[in-house]
Amino acid sequence: MSVIYDYFHRAATRFPDKLALVDAEDTYTYAQLLAEIETLACKIIDKSGQQRPRVALITDNQKDNICTCLAIAKLNGCCIPMNGQLLPAQLIRACQAVDANILAGSAGAIQKTAQAKHAIATIDLSAVDLSAVSQNNAEISQGNNRVSAELDARIASWQGAQDFLITLSSGSTGAPKPIMISQQVKLERAKQSWELYHLTERDVSLCASPFFHSLGQRLTFVPLLLGCTMVHLGKFTPSQWLNLVEQYQVSFVISVSSHLYALKKQLIANAKQLTSLNTIVTSSAPIDAKFKAQVFNAIGCDFHEIYGATEIAVATNLSPAQASAKYQTVGSACNNIDLVILDDEYKEVTKDTVGEIAVRTPLAFSGYYQQQVLTQQSFHKEYFLTGDLGEKDADGFLSYVGRKKDIIISGGINIYPKDIESVLLQHSAIHEIAVIGVEDTLLGEVIVAICIAEPNTIESKKIESELRKLANKQLAAFQRPLKYFFPDELPLTATGKVSKLMLREQYSKLNDGWTDSLRMMLYGGSADD
Repeated sequence: MSVIYDYFHRAATRFPDKLALVDAEDTYTYAQLLAEIETLACKIIDKSGQQRPRVALITDNQKDNICTCLAIAKLNGCCIPMNGQLLPAQLIRACQAVDANILAGSAGAIQKTAQAKHAIATIDLSAVDLSAVSQNNAEISQGNNRVSAELDARIASWQGAQDFLITLSSGSTGAPKPIMISQQVKLERAKQSWELYHLTERDVSLCASPFFHSLGQRLTFVPLLLGCTMVHLGKFTPSQWLNLVEQYQVSFVISVSSHLYALKKQLIANAKQLTSLNTIVTSSAPIDAKFKAQVFNAIGCDFHEIYGATEIAVATNLSPAQASAKYQTVGSACNNIDLVILDDEYKEVTKDTVGEIAVRTPLAFSGYYQQQVLTQQSFHKEYFLTGDLGEKDADGFLSYVGRKKDIIISGGINIYPKDIESVLLQHSAIHEIAVIGVEDTLLGEVIVAICIAEPNTIESKKIESELRKLANKQLAAFQRPLKYFFPDELPLTATGKVSKLMLREQYSKLNDGWTDSLRMMLYGGSADD
């Protein structure tokens, strides 16, 4: 049994003519989506032969993401959403790392595999014509029975697989970190959101995150498995966000913090447009206490802040009832979740002491695909080691301090500095390099490369130009540094290691509006508005 597909099928049976998806100018009912899911299930199984389908999914079209993923769920296959910005070589490495045997996506994504001369079965999703698929419920049911009759035994043998979804936490030049999540856990995560935010089929949800991102997946399954309407915003702008909320009477949103900061002025100035909103949730990075207080006071709807990770889903929740007293925290542990703070020897620390956040949850991931050692290293007993630093107060509320792991989160995307450093070190004039994330009000963090050049080499401006060309050639757009600096040396810790903490403190002070031009181009405002 496919629990994800079954829940969607149940919603489509109850509400066949209900608006399920709004994506730009296109709208789709539940019956229409279900019809295409059945068609795609046939295409996928034909391509996979006797093998369990392991589908790399690369498209910006939300209808294609939804239908392909649910078709894979129906077949008890494995869906691996990928970032379309990956370069051909990166895409192939990612496919190989997760043993993908089918690539489904846009014509451009398929062309990338051809450029890299990688042999893999492909499905061009742009060639699937939804208008040619019957919308009659009886025919939908007949198609469903046809697929089941032919393949029931084989599909049943794949039931219970722990890797329904694999989310790649890095669009990396090295080995990606493939996070496996089973269908049952994905369903339970959706149920957690239904309970936390009191959602029903009458809600309308807005998603402004890409499907390859775990938040984009959450904002797909949460509404569609419940029978809600999902409104998708492919390219975020504050004005478009506000227009969609008003036009479709959106009641529920989860926004990454960078989107909320971009919306800051508009949220307060356009409160009348937001009367349909029942719940706003912020995710991906904590927002500062001052801004949080302004939003709490201005919007007039429930405002939640959460802490979590792809591996553990939502671990804490700060509800409106707790906000006035605990607004400097990210909330307390959700039901059935145990959160502790550990020192470097994995001993639990006392209250108000900073340590690593560790979480025990029934919503945990299944592990990192084919990386058993890494999976084991990520746990202490039953607790997932998040790599984040935090502290709990006497009431059990968590304050997020920072990241222990060397990772950058820019625009809600996890980026690994090591991947960038290994590319830039290919330049013959670079002796040493440290890539860091510098705090930024637009993107959360921006990527900065601090480069130590060999003595008596060419001038730094020419080196920077060559490094940018190297990055453009070998790194995806979201991995490329915004700024390059060329000091004489890098600061070291007492043990002789490069201190990225000191570098972040030093270079964060220099960010006097590095992304202001991008903000103006996208949103038409400054950070101070």
